[in-house]
Amino acid sequence: MLKVKPPDGYPPEEGRYVRGNDYSPVAVCVILDTFDFAIPAELNELVMAGADSGAALSGMLQTENIGLEKMICNIVANPNIRYIVLCGRESTGHLPGESLLALKQNGVTDTKQIIGTRAPTPNLYNVPLELVERFARQIISVVNLLCQPGEKDTSVAGLDPKAVGKAVWSCYQEEPASFMGYKLYDMGAYPEPAICHKIASRLSQPQQDIMQPGKAKLNMGFILQKFLPKTDCRECGKRTCLAFAIELARGRCQPDECPILNQPEFAANRQALAKLLEKE
Repeated sequence: MLKVKPPDGYPPEEGRYVRGNDYSPVAVCVILDTFDFAIPAELNELVMAGADSGAALSGMLQTENIGLEKMICNIVANPNIRYIVLCGRESTGHLPGESLLALKQNGVTDTKQIIGTRAPTPNLYNVPLELVERFARQIISVVNLLCQPGEKDTSVAGLDPKAVGKAVWSCYQEEPASFMGYKLYDMGAYPEPAICHKIASRLSQPQQDIMQPGKAKLNMGFILQKFLPKTDCRECGKRTCLAFAIELARGRCQPDECPILNQPEFAANRQALAKLLEKE
């Protein structure tokens, strides 16, 4: 069975992951469906379950664009990785789990937009098309344990560390093993050299949005909208929550102009909005 030593500089991208057995055939992807400053304990447990069971990489995915790009870079840098175990709860804002599944099933357009996902910005602008295509060839299967948004029952497979560990174990077997409808086994490394690619900085390679400020504000509006109540109540004076979010991005209004957002249950949303608007 072919196994290869990952190159120097692997994994090329930093992130919320644990590096495990470099010769493992599987990586574990836990969807992060909340703010990065308030990660639930059950998601950390899934990450560690993947690492403890022998995954090459086990970590979290939060976004359908830059987060997925970093995952692609880290996986094609290790040809031993042939499976991804997808678990956790789907994020209603970014839909990164759906985007990963769509990428594997449908690929991307010529402009590197993931085909067949409802995610708001499924664009892989920062990686070459060749890397995206290599990722799709190298990964044989995404073992889909993903739960519905808001799921709390840790006995369901996508939130159960034992189920994640069993999925990783199944990928190690020399003979096909049955796991929740999948036939899994270690088929050896992908028979092409590793590609160690690091995403270029935005300063050295300006992005399209930087060159088009109006479009950048529109895209920021879509991001800010995820933290609004989404009731379209018009109490702020705007027709929709999206219209209010775009005005926020343009600096023409303030978050406290949304009466619903001022309620106690939206405290974390207000904090996230404040952090995003500071960066603007």
